[in-house]
Amino acid sequence: MIEKRAWKFRPGSDEIVMRDALERGIIRLDYGTPGLHEGMTRQELIAALRLHNPDRSEKGVRAHAGQLETLFKSVAKGDLALVPRDRGRLMMIGEVISDRLSVSKTSIEVSVRWIVPDVPLARFDQDLQYSFMAIHKFCEVTRNEAPRRLETICLGEADPGY
Repeated sequence: MIEKRAWKFRPGSDEIVMRDALERGIIRLDYGTPGLHEGMTRQELIAALRLHNPDRSEKGVRAHAGQLETLFKSVAKGDLALVPRDRGRLMMIGEVISDRLSVSKTSIEVSVRWIVPDVPLARFDQDLQYSFMAIHKFCEVTRNEAPRRLETICLGEADPGY
């Protein structure tokens, strides 16, 4: 049995991006790099990011390459998707509904069905709140059985804690 994973996406607070997320069920992460696609090696991702983002630090390029590699290889249908909204005061929790990611221009798109689009941050114990504060555009939330706890919160129950 494959366990459900939880992923935090930070698409930004742009009005169009948030409207697409809420109304169309699309999380769009823009990495500012054309030509991204599934199947790229880590070195190919690094080269593409360097080419199209010359002002980004080497550390930043490698961090984004790692995010993209994980995004392409690990996000699966049925996984949980978390998106902060309203300047981090609320979290949207959804389920990934597509088998594949979509690439559009410089963005990677993930299709989701929102389960709970407006969970106040205060409903999560402090350990999960810390996970949500990660500055990355994309990362896995694993701390202290996060997926199990998030599913409980989706049912309207309190965070059961670790």
